[in-house]
Amino acid sequence: MIKKVKTDQLRVGVFIDDLNFSNAKGKVFLSKTLIQTEKTIQIMRVWGIDEVFIDTEKGLDIKPAQSAIETRKKIDRDLLQAALMSSPQTPVVPIGEELAIAQTIKVEALNTMQRTMDVIAQGKELDNDSVFGLIEKMANSVTRNRDALPLLMRIRSKDQYTLTHSISVGSLVLAFCNFCGLAYEVTINMAVGALLHDVGKTRIPLHILNKPGKLTQQEMDIIKKHADFSADVMAYSKELPFEAFDIALHHHERHDGSGYPHGLKGDAIGFAAKLTAICDVFDAITSDRCYKTGVSELAGLKTLYELSDSHFEKELAYKFIKMIGVYPIGTCVRLDNDLIGVVTGSTNNVQQPMVRLFYDDKKRKPIKSEELDLTKVGVNIASYEDLESWDADMLKLYKSLKTALNPLKQTGSAEGRL
Repeated sequence: MIKKVKTDQLRVGVFIDDLNFSNAKGKVFLSKTLIQTEKTIQIMRVWGIDEVFIDTEKGLDIKPAQSAIETRKKIDRDLLQAALMSSPQTPVVPIGEELAIAQTIKVEALNTMQRTMDVIAQGKELDNDSVFGLIEKMANSVTRNRDALPLLMRIRSKDQYTLTHSISVGSLVLAFCNFCGLAYEVTINMAVGALLHDVGKTRIPLHILNKPGKLTQQEMDIIKKHADFSADVMAYSKELPFEAFDIALHHHERHDGSGYPHGLKGDAIGFAAKLTAICDVFDAITSDRCYKTGVSELAGLKTLYELSDSHFEKELAYKFIKMIGVYPIGTCVRLDNDLIGVVTGSTNNVQQPMVRLFYDDKKRKPIKSEELDLTKVGVNIASYEDLESWDADMLKLYKSLKTALNPLKQTGSAEGRL
């Protein structure tokens, strides 16, 4: 039986199954081993290892101790309960006000991630201080207005996908954790993992990573190795939280066991990896890539809903859909008074968002642009509209966000090449 115990409880004759540690910068020489001398235990203390997993079938037992599965399940139950008990948050500042700040953060994020990728490609150690510093700035922005930074990250070049995808997933994880009411420290740790979850792609040949056509099975197998590579990079970095390592290794695991690299199923997948996987898939399928055009956010939410019975924990997937909203930013809608507009922000009511009007369909003419908080006026959304049937230049939503208006397009495969 595999059990989790404190290092101080160890004694000669106990079999170590897993050190539960990845921060020793290559100094961990132990793997699965039988403790034969007190010196081994002393070394683990020096390394700062507080807890390990032992195998009682291969060595002495230590009682009492909680099994690894029981420990994981309890943590996940607590986090999931916190997520499901939360309620939507009203933005502290309007989206228009936060966009200018978020734009500066986006530029810094792109520069930081480019340096990070370059450092990893050179085989050097991650600069964790710059990563944590960036995440804290992103967290502050998302706390003020959860829509601004994620929306800005929609404006990007398909040639920069790997770089911008990581930042976008980080911002979505921050917003999702805030929406779920998770503790600040947990939120930061998970967002760091989301930001770094694809760093292993620096070890994937570019001709495979950016191949415009369909991948062969052999090429797909190589792509799948990026999760292990990401975990390897983190294993030699200082002071990275366990959540980050878990996200890097397991963000492609799926609830029904169909994922990789370990084919984990259900509760065997950690909460942090489950939550990040939803954000990762949503951003991937709504992004333009070198080999496909992304779908709209509305279509992306529908895909998540369809996958909630197999790939994701249903309650968590529904929670994400609720956060993004029934009417995602950039969705063109018709109000019940026949005014046409585009959703520009969220409120504390998912069915009554902020809408910027641009056309009066009764009078068949454009109108002066006006933004309405539907929770404060006596009108409601009557239906979705196809943005492609309207002149996008009339919208003048925000000058810097014109390209963020992503028309509804045909979906490809459920997840595509992530």
